[in-house]
Amino acid sequence: MNPLDYGAAEFLGKQIHTAETWGAKDISITCDAVIVGAGPGGLTTAAILAEHGLDVVVLEGGNFWPKGTFKRQQSWALRNLYQDGGTRVMQGGNAFIPVASGRGVGGGTLVNSGISFRAPDWVLDQWSRDWGLDYSDRDKLFEEVEAMIGVEYTKPEVAGANSEVAMRGFQKMGVKHNFMPRNTPGCVGCGTCQTGCPSGGKASADLNWLPRALRKGARIHANCRVETITMKGNRAVGVKGTLREFESNKIIGSVEVNADRVVLAAGAVNTALLLLENDLANSSGMVGKNLHVHPGSGAVAVMDEEIRVWSGATQGYFAYHPDERNILAETFSAPPEAFFTQVGRIGPASAEFLRELRRMAACGFLVKDDTSGTITPVKNGPPNIQYTVTDSDLRKFITGIEFVTEMFFAAGSRKVRPLIAGKKFFTSWNEARQHIRGARDAADLMIYSSHPMGTCRMGDDPKRCVVRPDGRTHDHEGLYITDSSIHPTALGVNPQMTIMAHSLKLAPQIA
Repeated sequence: MNPLDYGAAEFLGKQIHTAETWGAKDISITCDAVIVGAGPGGLTTAAILAEHGLDVVVLEGGNFWPKGTFKRQQSWALRNLYQDGGTRVMQGGNAFIPVASGRGVGGGTLVNSGISFRAPDWVLDQWSRDWGLDYSDRDKLFEEVEAMIGVEYTKPEVAGANSEVAMRGFQKMGVKHNFMPRNTPGCVGCGTCQTGCPSGGKASADLNWLPRALRKGARIHANCRVETITMKGNRAVGVKGTLREFESNKIIGSVEVNADRVVLAAGAVNTALLLLENDLANSSGMVGKNLHVHPGSGAVAVMDEEIRVWSGATQGYFAYHPDERNILAETFSAPPEAFFTQVGRIGPASAEFLRELRRMAACGFLVKDDTSGTITPVKNGPPNIQYTVTDSDLRKFITGIEFVTEMFFAAGSRKVRPLIAGKKFFTSWNEARQHIRGARDAADLMIYSSHPMGTCRMGDDPKRCVVRPDGRTHDHEGLYITDSSIHPTALGVNPQMTIMAHSLKLAPQIA
């Protein structure tokens, strides 16, 4: 299977339906399995169920984007490719933290950087020991995913100067580092993964798992918001929702699907919200709890050479912290306007920032968070997401910021700005380290997150878990979950590979 499979185009007119192609305004469907959500979990599950001979229907709240329809504009992408228009935020006692989630056929893979790590063995071993899960087949599962989506290490000629700086710095520090494993076999290094791949070189789920599902007869309905899970006694027997005009979000019809199996794969936030709003699968009281997000921060640096941080792979290089396995450093880039918005300065200092922008490099890190948040539905509004950073995670942030700041000085930067209160550049490592260690609260840091997981965790104990080891909910028959919400804890690496591997493992049991 080619990880960039545009041959699916022959199917689109018949099997992918959007607001423009529905025809009838009220749709009633009967099938073997209905899947809510067309991200990495939903599309992988759809492909495997269809290959097992099931009649599969996938309902997705976002749009379907054919090749060549993405615009390289941050504002356009936030409005069209992200949940809640990119405004989803967590709040708590000590910080407001953005949490990004993708939207559309392809889900988070439309806007991620293609980073493709296997789940760490020590994490899967913990899940086996503490949650009664079996990962004896992990190597086989990950090998199949890697082959399917085309994982390889980023080529140096594509990685860009930002990655070269990180390689130089981490090498001098003597830590484990490498070019990033990514599923981007056609990457041209344009640095705009987060606005949808304009070249079609990223093997997002709509370019591999989707065609695989379509070839076996699966049907996709985009622009369809599922609101009700239909129950018959203790068994899920279908879903109901509304058809939406994509631009206006105006309701233009309804959809009702009757199915023997209902699979939720709408992401850790939306899956939990759907269950809470329907008062289902929550005898444990754990639905919407245990939210983990891989929060992170980083540093930017001014180098002597031109970097053009917006050129090259969006995230082309990584390094492991030598003493803290819960910290993973990853370079990052963004278009100039987005970079200035995220880490720029105001007033007279902004002019100097812009003059030096071409020579700036950037590196972030993610934290395997011990902190866990909660999700609560809000009628006619975005969800209430509560997340208060613990002291142990605050210490990880300090360690992570020190890690990437030291790397830049080791790489030869003449001044580095940790993403911390004050927005100040430092000309010496000792001065920067002293400032970083002065942070006392998460509000002092610039924190971002983009990997929500854990809100319907999987395990063998119905008092602590929402989902059984075979993907069924503990409380109901016929109701399954195959997205990142089933992760028992934070993962510690970018999750798309693990989501797909879980779906590969669970789908045959669902079939």
